[in-house]
Amino acid sequence: MSEAEHPPAAGQGRGADAGSPARARRHSHSRALWQGLALGLFVLMVSLGLAALSGRDDTAAVHATLGHELAEALADKRADAVRRALAQAAQRDQLIAASVRDADGALIAELKGAPPTGSERHLQIDGNILHQGRPVGLLSVVRLQDSGGSLLVRTLLPAIALAGFCVLVAWGAGTTLRRRLAPSLSALEGASAVIAQGGRPSLDRITDSLLAPLARALENAAFTLSTRRDEAAAREQRLGRIVRAHDEAEWEWWPASGETWYSPRFPELLGYTANDAFESQFKWRAAVHPDDAGTVRRARERLVRGDLQRTDDPIRLRVRDGTYRWFRLRASADRDAQGGARCVSGTLEDVTRERMTLDALRESEARLFHAVRGSFDGAWDWDLGAGRYFLSPRLSEILGISQAQQPQTHDDLLERVHPDDLARLQHAIDEHFLRRESFDIEYRMRHADGRYLWVRDRGLATRSPNGKVLRFSGSITDITERKLAEEAVVRLAAEKQALLDDVPVAIVYVRDNQIADCNRRCEEIFGYRQSELIGCTMDLFFNSYHELPALLEGAGRNAPQPHAQEAMLMRRDGSPLHAYVSVRQVSTRTSSPEETIWIFSDDTARRRALDAARREEHFSAALVRSMPGVFFLVDARGALRRWNENLQTVTGHGSPDLIGKSALDLFPEVFRPLLRRQARRALTHRDSSFEADLLSAGGEHLTHAFSLYRLDLDGLPHLLCTGLDIRAQKEAERSVLAMNQRLETRVRERTAELLTAMRELESFSYSVSHDLAAPLRGIDGFSRMIEEDYADQLDERGRDYLNRIRAGTQRMHRLIDDLLGLARITRNEMNRQMVDLSTVAGELCSELTKSEPDRRTEFLIQPSMRVYADANLLRIALDNLLRNAWKFTSRHDGARIEIGCLQHDRELVYFVKDDGAGFDMRYATKLFGPFQRLHSVGEFSGSGIGLAIVHRIVQRHGGRIWAEAEVERGACFFFTLEPAAQ
Repeated sequence: MSEAEHPPAAGQGRGADAGSPARARRHSHSRALWQGLALGLFVLMVSLGLAALSGRDDTAAVHATLGHELAEALADKRADAVRRALAQAAQRDQLIAASVRDADGALIAELKGAPPTGSERHLQIDGNILHQGRPVGLLSVVRLQDSGGSLLVRTLLPAIALAGFCVLVAWGAGTTLRRRLAPSLSALEGASAVIAQGGRPSLDRITDSLLAPLARALENAAFTLSTRRDEAAAREQRLGRIVRAHDEAEWEWWPASGETWYSPRFPELLGYTANDAFESQFKWRAAVHPDDAGTVRRARERLVRGDLQRTDDPIRLRVRDGTYRWFRLRASADRDAQGGARCVSGTLEDVTRERMTLDALRESEARLFHAVRGSFDGAWDWDLGAGRYFLSPRLSEILGISQAQQPQTHDDLLERVHPDDLARLQHAIDEHFLRRESFDIEYRMRHADGRYLWVRDRGLATRSPNGKVLRFSGSITDITERKLAEEAVVRLAAEKQALLDDVPVAIVYVRDNQIADCNRRCEEIFGYRQSELIGCTMDLFFNSYHELPALLEGAGRNAPQPHAQEAMLMRRDGSPLHAYVSVRQVSTRTSSPEETIWIFSDDTARRRALDAARREEHFSAALVRSMPGVFFLVDARGALRRWNENLQTVTGHGSPDLIGKSALDLFPEVFRPLLRRQARRALTHRDSSFEADLLSAGGEHLTHAFSLYRLDLDGLPHLLCTGLDIRAQKEAERSVLAMNQRLETRVRERTAELLTAMRELESFSYSVSHDLAAPLRGIDGFSRMIEEDYADQLDERGRDYLNRIRAGTQRMHRLIDDLLGLARITRNEMNRQMVDLSTVAGELCSELTKSEPDRRTEFLIQPSMRVYADANLLRIALDNLLRNAWKFTSRHDGARIEIGCLQHDRELVYFVKDDGAGFDMRYATKLFGPFQRLHSVGEFSGSGIGLAIVHRIVQRHGGRIWAEAEVERGACFFFTLEPAAQ
């Protein structure tokens, strides 16, 4: 609700007060009494303050007078004069004690007085003594201050009397004034109530001279207020009529409360009727088109912030039927004293029809623009009313003038017409304006370079209903080439043979639709002899059936002027010919209308050159786009001439930012001296390479490897620069360097650990070979001696015990030998070379066969297996694998052992495969540990060290080993070796 609907109740309060004059008088009496008391209290306080300050002011005056008297004596160091002055001041009762010190603080003179009694008060003041503006000493003065009783008597009693008198005077004056003004004040109060209610009061009862001016002013104010109220009502009615008359709707929005008001026209524009609950159904956020929501939001925010004083935006709103219509939304803000938006108001106007008309007009203008641009003719328009002249870009191009040099008036354009043709042109314009004759004239116009062009000018005047010419528009065609061709035909009549043989175009004369003559250039272009062409039709030259009729039709339409256009022709050998064809019908008194002259200009070379240049340009652009990294071309001034999209992407600069930009600006300041040196090197040695950082638009440094090449374009040296982003490479190098450092540290640590382990292994090997082997040899020797010397004294059980003891000691010897062999394999230095694995396998298989010749075993060895390994270690590993296969196939009547290699994931894998006992794959992880056995000693002999030795040898060769098997179906051991370094 607005404030007009809820007026304040202040007027009612004033009316109630006016109805109780007795209470008002009581209030007036009380107010006057309090005013008198306040005045008396103020007088009393002022008197007390002055009395308190009077004593101190006297002491200060004595100090100032005495300091002036002592200044000269103290400056001259006359202590006696100082003492006399103090004594004289004491005799005059100006002080009771004093002391004087010089500028250094030394005591010069001192006068001591009696100490104060219980009722006395001493007042002391200290200050400098000045002589000629500079301090020469310090004076301290002590005076006796008056007692409190005397001060009270001298100041307080007169102050109380004065305050009482003031209170009585104020009370009397107020009472007299109230009695005098009471009737007039009551009348004024009543008049104010009448004015507040909108009436005009009568103030004739106010006769007091003091209130008469106020009464007249109040009466004038009432009259003015009534007049203004009537004028406001009239303006409101007039504004209402205006609002109802125009088609715009009004609205207001209060940001503080969020309240919005709409005029009655607002819902009508949106298709709502009086029965629709517009306030509840219409929501701005839902009604505004999504594409225009941002515009409305930004306009509202900028109005509220104060960035804009008013806005005017075209937007789309959804009306009652759900469709969108175009509206013009205008708004302005009413601001408070602090500049904040108190209220935002505006109008809404339906501009859908205007928008549709404007869109149609724009589309029509676009079609006209494209039509004019695609034409070979130049358009012009003369606005006679405004006196302005317009030339199309094509016409400006024909005349060789820029848009800024366009003639602005008709007279400016006539200055370019050849003087000999000016009168004829003006006569043609006048005839068209006056007699509405067709305006189609040929004349000469001056080109910007000073030469004259032949043009054909055609136009049509636009007239008002009463026939007045408003505009004159038309087009101009450059017919210079046609005029030259016509002049060539004229010269042909006089110098036919010489001209026909020398002109660079093919000329054909046709009579009765048959070729009657041609020049030598025609033979060269088409490949026919003149005798072959005579009597033929023009169809011989045309590959398309529709081009010849079109040319003839154009020639007939433009006769006697020539008609020219581009055409695709055909030579005698069938090759295509791009040519510019001009045909003109000859109309003379001695010739029939069937005579035409054809002129063919060979355009094939130019088209081929254009096509080649276009292909070269496309190839160059594609090459630039496809180049990895950044690419840019720098001219002799150091400015960018060309670049690829990668440069924009990497640096973050747009194409407008790079145009004409100095190449040095792409690099940080620290790299620019390096770039200058490399540029000079490239200009001297044709190329150079370096690494530098590119500077992005955001200030980021991007490391690249650059190459500069010198190119000479248009006789000037240019630099072609290519760059590859090497940030990842640099980061990788840093990572590799850090990793190498870590690896070197780890290698040193592991080397130390390995050396310690090797020393421990050597110590263990020594202990095994000496400390353990010696007792075992003793046990075995004594057991053999007992068996040999006391065999007859032992029964069968005793001999069996001796055999078990000897077998155990021998098995322990073998374990010790195997452990020592394993230690030697780990400790010995490797000597890698190319080894024929197939040959080694064959030798080992032969040894196994010789050891048990009665076994039937088939060995399959893949030939030509060569590896890069230590020959001795590889032989030990392969021997253990083959003996393992030989052992576990011993219980089969016929065994099969295979040695070969296969390719797996770009890696050579070697294998030893048998069809023996096999093993359970659940225990495959235990195969390669020392003393790990999957079969008991009773089933198969062995110490459990062989596969551990193989595993160590393969590991030392940088490979890996694994096994696959099934119980009683055989086993296959796979291993890899590190390949030879390339």
